[in-house]
Amino acid sequence: MKKGFTLVELIVVVIIIGILAAVGIPQYRKALERSRGAEAYAGLGHIQEAEKVYYANNVAYKNTDNPMMSADDQRVLDINLPQTGWIFAVLSTDSSKDFTATAIRRSGPCQDLTVTMNETGTITDNWKACVDGL
Repeated sequence: MKKGFTLVELIVVVIIIGILAAVGIPQYRKALERSRGAEAYAGLGHIQEAEKVYYANNVAYKNTDNPMMSADDQRVLDINLPQTGWIFAVLSTDSSKDFTATAIRRSGPCQDLTVTMNETGTITDNWKACVDGL
């Protein structure tokens, strides 16, 4: 009596693994992209709090000079933003009574989509719709 697996049994196992991978990999990508979104929300929250402190000291919000929040901008606001998957910027109006902080997705399936937060904490999010569609 020989021990071992038949070719049919091995093919069945390979098919089952293929089905599990076909279901699991898209879910994994979606979960990974959602976890990266936590960086954006955390960074925007840090910017909002730092802008409130800056406003209390200067009676105006700090505006970034270029599309990306530089190390100098972060130093002025006393924050350290994640630099892995998002580009952060802050725009304030001429009146300097309000601001909008924006996180732009740098790479991945939802590249160039944004999450924005204003001085009241209101979030506008076109990035999340992309993640939900993955």
